[in-house]
Amino acid sequence: MSSALCVRRLFHAVEEYQGVDAFLAVVDPWLDEHADAVREALSPLAVFGGWTRATYEFGDPLELLYALSRVSDALIYKFQPQLPPGSETPWAHDIHEPERWPHVTRAQYLAAFSRLGMTPIGEAMFEPFFHEVVHVTQHQRPQAPVEITGTVWPGLMFGQMLFNRTGVTVRAGAQHLVAGIADRSPLHEVFMRRYRETLDGSLGWGHNSQWKTDFRRDYLTDTAFHFNVDQEPDPDQDLLGQPKRLTAAEQSDLVRHRCLTRPLQDPHASHRTSQIGRLTIPRT
Repeated sequence: MSSALCVRRLFHAVEEYQGVDAFLAVVDPWLDEHADAVREALSPLAVFGGWTRATYEFGDPLELLYALSRVSDALIYKFQPQLPPGSETPWAHDIHEPERWPHVTRAQYLAAFSRLGMTPIGEAMFEPFFHEVVHVTQHQRPQAPVEITGTVWPGLMFGQMLFNRTGVTVRAGAQHLVAGIADRSPLHEVFMRRYRETLDGSLGWGHNSQWKTDFRRDYLTDTAFHFNVDQEPDPDQDLLGQPKRLTAAEQSDLVRHRCLTRPLQDPHASHRTSQIGRLTIPRT
């Protein structure tokens, strides 16, 4: 059995579990049997430039990693706040009934992924490479920088590659993040969140085809943040693959944050797509 199929079966086992301790009953036994093989299959992805897709094979490292990210999303789901009152139920919620997903502790979550070679993201000032905005408290000064006020779930790295961003609450001036947009607009290239709509390549596909979705790879090197390294830029289109309508700053924010952060200058510009462009930003 391929590693990708093993991870896919783990996701369904977590999805269907109705007991009191999913970690001990489902996750831990699975790790005993499969952790070594999955970690070995993922190992080429740990270093920037260490793996590229020469020819397509079903269940290759990008699809394996996507399946594993779904397991992660299921295990951190209950850490998150619910949809705000009056919100439209996201399509993915209707399909998967995630409120049935089990709760695990922070320690159990970190223990599970440490066995797969992941390491926690440490304490750091706000940086969209590392941090996903769950809630914005608007600072009275528009120019006030983004300040982390709390952690909702832990983030993980796999070597130089980002696996899952840390969920955070923040306080920020409206020049940087606008409450109701930065924490409520659709989140791109993420399978599911409890508190907002998400958009990824699996939505709308069938039972098997949805698992052909690639994991988005972001890397941290000594010199730069590398976002979405598998997406090739098109000089005739914007970073979303659409005719150029977003400003350069809006495109950059969308790639880095995976969502809108402020009102668009052109309210008719399209941003709803499951593929966002490639971007490299030097570290300073």
